Amino acid sequence: TDFEPAWSPDGKTIAYVHGDTLADKTGIWLIDTNGTNKRILYSSIGAYSPTWSPDGQWIAFSNGGQIYKIKINGDSLTQLTLAGRNFFPAWSPDGQWIAYDRSLADGSGPAGIWMMKFDGKEKKTIFGGAFPDWHPSGNILLGVIGTSSTSIWTRFVRYNLVQFKSIDTLSAIVGSDNRLPKYSPDGTKIAFTSQPRGSKTQIWAMNSDGSNPYQLTSTQGYSCDWSPTGQWIVYTDSRSVSGRLWLMRSDGTANHQLTFD
Repeated sequence: TDFEPAWSPDGKTIAYVHGDTLADKTGIWLIDTNGTNKRILYSSIGAYSPTWSPDGQWIAFSNGGQIYKIKINGDSLTQLTLAGRNFFPAWSPDGQWIAYDRSLADGSGPAGIWMMKFDGKEKKTIFGGAFPDWHPSGNILLGVIGTSSTSIWTRFVRYNLVQFKSIDTLSAIVGSDNRLPKYSPDGTKIAFTSQPRGSKTQIWAMNSDGSNPYQLTSTQGYSCDWSPTGQWIVYTDSRSVSGRLWLMRSDGTANHQLTFD
């Protein structure tokens, strides 16, 4: 299975998680956007959620419940978090901060969305939520709140880092588990994974103010990212017969497969 794709800032490469029956082939992989030059960057069964630094030289990811970063040539592996259980890193547009999802509250701090400097210093809690993503301006963090095991519903919340307050709650698909939001490069839209109770996951998008939600995939889709131009979206076709990365135009057309094994 290939999932959690992240498009490089120069538009030439996609990082993603590849799960394999062979442990040494499971981890963070890279592939050129034309489908060639597939190669492993970091081998680990516990590696998830790659995110690119804005200069395209580093990838941050979670591994075993902690956040790490590594150069794209495989050098300089660095552990950034040491406490709690931390996932879904998101690198800020200016390269100075990494937001992440802390799922465990303990003596070192509460659960929720946190942020830290790119070198792991100055860790601080921001707001209760999960699946952080940055607005292209770098002033706003997007997160998801409200998921529960008994009533599947979620809301998207935007948090203004300049004024340091929550600024609004965005619409969601009613009765669905909505997660993994991604701002478009111009900040006008948000793509996300949505799963109604008892149904399959699909990729949806909406305007960044929460209006006009619309479905992009019709087979099954899980996790996605925008190309730097905003013209394409990479996603996982999560059907059991596929489980690979696919590309589609931002309107959901011209779907074609990117990874095959």
